[in-house]
Amino acid sequence: MAHEKAKLLLETSNDDYIEHIVAVQTAMQMGMPMEEIEEYLDWLDLIRGCEPAE
Repeated sequence: MAHEKAKLLLETSNDDYIEHIVAVQTAMQMGMPMEEIEEYLDWLDLIRGCEPAE
């Protein structure tokens, strides 16, 4: 359950670019490593059926 608040923030901020940036910055401030943030965002894209970013 590590970083559950940060993950929730990341999950709910994908509709707006600025919110997304703030969510990533906040997750990092909460101690979530950037690698884990990227993996979580990739997983969200996968379950939502989005094309992966290149």
